[in-house]
Amino acid sequence: MRIFKLLKSVWCWVFGGCKLSLSAEERMKICKKCDWFDTAHFPGPRCSKCGCILEFKTKMETEKYPLGKW
Repeated sequence: MRIFKLLKSVWCWVFGGCKLSLSAEERMKICKKCDWFDTAHFPGPRCSKCGCILEFKTKMETEKYPLGKW
């Protein structure tokens, strides 16, 4: 199921112009304070709520935080 979420995210990002968020650092700071932030994964920290790799998700302007924090 997570592979479909990943493919949808990449699809939306590519067709949205591949814009990188200027506030990726701010988004990551918010994630690090969250109870769902999990560092025990490869290749980087993940959100235990949605399963996304945060290093990538926070940089994609088309992506949203599942709990509405950004």
